[in-house]
Amino acid sequence: MNTIKIHEQIAFLRKQKGLTQEELAKALGVTNQAVSKWESGQCCPDIQLLPDIATLFEVSVDELLGCNSAKGLGDICLNLKDYFTALPEKESFEKCYRIAALLHEIAVTDGCKNFVPWDERDYAGGNISDWGLSVCSEPEGSTGRMADSVFFSLGKTFQAPNISQLYELSVAMERFSDLRVLKTMYALYELTIKDFDLFVSLEDIAAGTQLPQEETKQALEKLPLTVKEEKGELRYRLEGSFCHMPALLTFLFKFR
Repeated sequence: MNTIKIHEQIAFLRKQKGLTQEELAKALGVTNQAVSKWESGQCCPDIQLLPDIATLFEVSVDELLGCNSAKGLGDICLNLKDYFTALPEKESFEKCYRIAALLHEIAVTDGCKNFVPWDERDYAGGNISDWGLSVCSEPEGSTGRMADSVFFSLGKTFQAPNISQLYELSVAMERFSDLRVLKTMYALYELTIKDFDLFVSLEDIAAGTQLPQEETKQALEKLPLTVKEEKGELRYRLEGSFCHMPALLTFLFKFR
């Protein structure tokens, strides 16, 4: 029996469930000191408790003891594909976000080996949408998380943009330096993000920006849009390939 593996598994699974040591002890009918000794590797749980612990954590006893053979990345990828294929329609994005949030924590803590610099979360089922800003930059790469967005960049494959790409970037940054354009983009995004088939009027967008309609119209002309006519009136939404920009730009909120 691998004592180190058991204490690592219990500590990891407890944190994933969002339980304190006291809450775990109460659920199993043992003392707080017993749980503390398990997780520090001073002793192991009584063998009769193992099925109860495994049931509480929704794993098998073999998984709790670390008896299953280690899985490679290929196996993990295949299991993820199987999991997502079996999901009901329209549930994949939220589950992907939860996994991305967990992967951000894994990267920040060097594979769960270091201290977690925030309150630990239940990424499988808890509320993880209330988030500030956390960024980790290492030679291997960078990862950031802010609000409902997670960002990853692999360091070893980074390529600096060429002159043409830099020009395109400067044009885009100049566009977003206009406060009216930013207000219009975020207002339009907020109005339409929950319904991909929804187009909104200039009047609705202007109300969201709290700008005069003429200024809102001028700002709209600087954004990539999909436009259609309804009952003689033009209606707008952001072009689909551009809809990631409002969330991506949130990473600049604390950039100085």
